[in-house]
Parts: sequence; C-alpha cells; structure tokens
Amino acid sequence: MMSRLILQLNIHEFCQSAELPQAALLEIIEHGILEPSGASPEQWLFDANALVIAKRARRLQGELQIEWAGIALALQLLDELEQLRAENTQLRRRLSRFEAE
Repeated sequence: MMSRLILQLNIHEFCQSAELPQAALLEIIEHGILEPSGASPEQWLFDANALVIAKRARRLQGELQIEWAGIALALQLLDELEQLRAENTQLRRRLSRFEAE
C-alpha cells in the first residue's frame, strides 16, 4: 500500500515557498483565491494544492499587472475552461464510439 505525504505549511513557510510577501498572501486570501485551514494567521496551514494556486496567481499577477480581484476572476475562468475542455474530451470519446459502429 502506498502512503501519501500531506504537505502542510504555516504562513511563513508558505510565503517563502510561494515567493510571496505576507501582505500579498493576505490579499489573496481576502479575495478568496486561497482558503487556509486554521482560525487565525498564526494557526493557518496551507497544503500543496494551495501552493500551486498561489504560484499560479503570482505568475498571472506579474504577467498581467492586474489587481488580485482580477486574478481571482481569471483563475476562476481558467478553472472553468479546464473543466469544459475535460468534459469536451470525454464527450468526443463517447461520440467516437457511436461513430465507429
């Protein structure tokens, strides 16, 4: 049986790993881009998925030079696009089975 390592970083480790100043992280959380576990910043924990999202948000913010609210919308639209593409691929596979008959 394979064990899964669960990454949990506190706010300082997360900021360092994501290469984000703490003020930027607080803005990202305020705009709902990330939702850490824990009641207060001192108790917040972030997982590997949050790290991926934060790095993506930071990259988009650097490339597009827009505010975090715009980044939140851009990330939401990119997620929807990925879901639609996956659904489209799945539907094309189903359709190809009927066309082959």
